[in-house]
Amino acid sequence: MSLASSPTPRRGFLGSIAAGAAVLASGRWSTAHADVLSTLESPPVGDEWVAKIKGQHKQVFDCVMPNDGWGPTFGLNYLDSTEQAKKLTDKDLTAVVVMRHMAMPLTLNDATWAKYKIGEFLNVKDAKTNAPATRNIFRDNVPLRPGLTYEQMMTNRGLVMVACNLALTVLSGMAAGKVGVPAEQAKKDWEAGLLKGVYLAPSGVYAVNRAQEAGCSYCYGG
Repeated sequence: MSLASSPTPRRGFLGSIAAGAAVLASGRWSTAHADVLSTLESPPVGDEWVAKIKGQHKQVFDCVMPNDGWGPTFGLNYLDSTEQAKKLTDKDLTAVVVMRHMAMPLTLNDATWAKYKIGEFLNVKDAKTNAPATRNIFRDNVPLRPGLTYEQMMTNRGLVMVACNLALTVLSGMAAGKVGVPAEQAKKDWEAGLLKGVYLAPSGVYAVNRAQEAGCSYCYGG
């Protein structure tokens, strides 16, 4: 059973962190996952992305689920509609997209999706095969933006994309057992598999807070 198909994926995820325990009520966690949680004590702190928040108009989009890839699209919609309404350009505003909880894997490359069976893990199917996705089907299939990639959004439009290290640590550890690798190796693979331009924050909620401290208004991104 995939995590996404569970009736309470968010509650299970957050509950495991709050308790610092290796066992969830659903029984999906094993003793091995206790080692994963122990690595959460000192996550790497990366605030370089905060300096990229500029302009008079700023908004952070809080994405917690795959949501068919709509989270980053909301960031682009904000840029485009605000620029059109106020006769502005990209230099006048910033969109920050925080990919946390179950949205975090959308920031990983195709190789990581294939190795760790992330499509199966998230219950995400590739429309071309009607089977669990073995690649990141979202990064080059942005809703309403045919042909656009996440990398182009970040490079050409200045969209700031931030991934949650807390989610990366927990989810990579859970996926590790399914492919027979140690949790520590899975975490390293996921870190190395982040798409170019994606920043890693200690946690998604930390990133949302830092963005708001930098002047961003808040928008739920699904």
